[in-house]
Amino acid sequence: MWYSAHAIFYFSYFGQDSFLVHENVYLVEAGGEDQAMLIAKQVAAEHEDLSEDGHLEVNGNKAQYRFAGIRKLIEVELDSETGIGKLHSGVETTYSVLEVDDFSEVERLAAGEMTSVLYRE
Repeated sequence: MWYSAHAIFYFSYFGQDSFLVHENVYLVEAGGEDQAMLIAKQVAAEHEDLSEDGHLEVNGNKAQYRFAGIRKLIEVELDSETGIGKLHSGVETTYSVLEVDDFSEVERLAAGEMTSVLYRE
């Protein structure tokens, strides 16, 4: 089975007053959800960057890119008509549920612009 693993990373540096967060989605193949979660955590941990040589900076501050955890794990639903176990163009691999206050925020979100959202799932 295939799973989409939503991994949360954050930048950490001395004196910060907010956290810049990334949600990276990894495609994971596993025999079941428990195994998928273990694999997802291993994959994500390998992408952590502790910047021991000081190469990573955020706003001029030496920073680390830290793995915080797997936010959600979603089984990829494959179309039985195209063959179970085969990924193909058009397969939905993940989703998110968001809430905004008005339609202008929907439009800003769809355009990739900054807006406030409530992350439901």
